Amino acid sequence: MGEVLDLFENKNIGDLARKRIYSCLYCNTCMASCPQGLSPALGFAVAKAILQEIGDPVPKGVSSILKVADELIAMAIPSYQENFQKVSWLLTEINNKPIPPVKTILFASCFGLIQREVLITAVRILQRIDPSVKVLGGFNYCCGELQFIAGRPEEAERQFSKLIEGLNTLSPEKVVIFCPTCNMNFDQHNPKTSWSWIFITDFIAEHLDVLGPFNEIETTVTIHDPCHFVRGVKPDTESPREILKAIPGIKIIEMENSREATWCCGAYAIGGSGKPGLDFRDGRLKQARDTGADILSLYCPGCLMVLGPEGPNHNLKIESLLTLLGKSIGIRQENLFSLKFEST
Repeated sequence: MGEVLDLFENKNIGDLARKRIYSCLYCNTCMASCPQGLSPALGFAVAKAILQEIGDPVPKGVSSILKVADELIAMAIPSYQENFQKVSWLLTEINNKPIPPVKTILFASCFGLIQREVLITAVRILQRIDPSVKVLGGFNYCCGELQFIAGRPEEAERQFSKLIEGLNTLSPEKVVIFCPTCNMNFDQHNPKTSWSWIFITDFIAEHLDVLGPFNEIETTVTIHDPCHFVRGVKPDTESPREILKAIPGIKIIEMENSREATWCCGAYAIGGSGKPGLDFRDGRLKQARDTGADILSLYCPGCLMVLGPEGPNHNLKIESLLTLLGKSIGIRQENLFSLKFEST
């Protein structure tokens, strides 16, 4: 940290500072432990901007994050349009023309759109609570996190402001947030709005009474808790467990590090420095395998992108918590493309 401070004060670049800045997991462990509530992660984002300003080489994973995200999302959106004649529930652009007020908006974030099957399952679940729910997402409506980790904190602030302006245009009563990192950013910014926001597992847990009856799924499940939910500004750990406990036949087996003590999936450090992030990813998967559970269940789209592809290499079945809930209430992936949504 002495070298990091030297970078701030004198723009001196040290190997230890560079390694620390780019290997940060943004897991909030330091922030949750700090008696002053400081956020070193915010400082590291500013430090990245300083390194870029003075011409220090940027790791490939960091320099390409915005371009790769834009390309992935650009490819994902047409896949919805190809499979549905009506996609009135999905909003990726908000023009100046008047839009009828929307009671419930599911903010899918940017990467949420890439996980099409999970997102559509989430929509069908929320439709049972509010049939008129709409989805807002896409690269134009990012919470600013991508800009933040790319070392562009000022751009991140502008992006979040643009998102709030877009949501204000829609005049919702409630914004349900699909991604725990986005939810943390909402809590950190705490914008003054006429609407409130809530994380998706909290929202679903509040409405379990209208989602049943639940079909039995005989299996054992261990839960990966994302850092930004259980160590966010308003930490929570129980709503995902309430949802799984509502499904008959599911037995939860906790990992060695769970709830507030969860291990990070390693996502940010994988892009910034490689091995430190990969070590966390593999260590987390080993903890899941050691429980002997049938399924590793996740509820963060980012964690699912990091851990999901590695499941077969660790003899693990990895499945979204929302997918499990969907199966229990009769929403099955093979039927997704027969959906009919109300037109706007």
